[in-house]
Amino acid sequence: MSRIAVFASYDKDGIVHDYILGYLRYLKEVADKIIFIADNYADKQEQNKLKELVDYAEFSPHGEYDFGSYKRGYHYAEINGWLDSANELIFCNDSCFCISSLMPVFKTMRKKSWDFWGMTKSHEIQDHFQSYFLVFNSKVFNSTVFINHINSITHKNSFMDIVKCYEVPFTFKLNEASFVSSEYIQFNKDINPTFYPYTTHKKGMPLIKKKVFSMFDYSKDPLWLIWVMLQKNKQFKNYVEECFSTNSFVLLGNFYKRKILNFIYHKKISNNKIKIKIFNITVLKIRR
Repeated sequence: MSRIAVFASYDKDGIVHDYILGYLRYLKEVADKIIFIADNYADKQEQNKLKELVDYAEFSPHGEYDFGSYKRGYHYAEINGWLDSANELIFCNDSCFCISSLMPVFKTMRKKSWDFWGMTKSHEIQDHFQSYFLVFNSKVFNSTVFINHINSITHKNSFMDIVKCYEVPFTFKLNEASFVSSEYIQFNKDINPTFYPYTTHKKGMPLIKKKVFSMFDYSKDPLWLIWVMLQKNKQFKNYVEECFSTNSFVLLGNFYKRKILNFIYHKKISNNKIKIKIFNITVLKIRR
């Protein structure tokens, strides 16, 4: 079994953070070659951090988000003949913390029938595999539909444009071409599974979106549970110090401040009705 991984990265300050090095160490356990494509410049000191972890690294702004990096990594592997003997191709990016080994994931997926798979499937917009971790077998990455989709990637003005133009249609196009797909985390909530980092972790998810700690109310699971869980991971202390400093604590405080205020007083308007709760007890119901 031979796997090639393309790892997409971006940092506005050109820093290769510790959490990326941790992720790459786990990725190296399952991939024979790693291609690192960064959508930014970096000095030699930062680039040298990758010396023992990746087989090729490129630091050059392109403004095409993760799919632009996937495109460049795929073309590099193709031009250099790395895909000729590869069985699987991995696309993954730095939008997640990798907090445990990826080996159990691949061991589980080997027991399933698939041509391509994703770590999770989102139900936003339409059902699709989320682009932060995708795996394709050689039938797929050598197919016309795959190559045409990759070659169609160009600059878009926003992240959501990338999602709508490249992430969401990717799954549909491959399924329409009769390729069999599967997801690692089976999630029955009709929503984005990454909103539930604690729940998915308990199901075996080794990745947690960074947005959990940088975007207010991204997590639908209690943040304190996630915080306690991640404190068991030694590298996470570096993540906090290096990437978030006190911002995570501020975020945590704001999250629970809102929860407390909503518990004390909450007003809800729906279906022309107004409901007021005090200390989670309904005290008033009126029609508008």
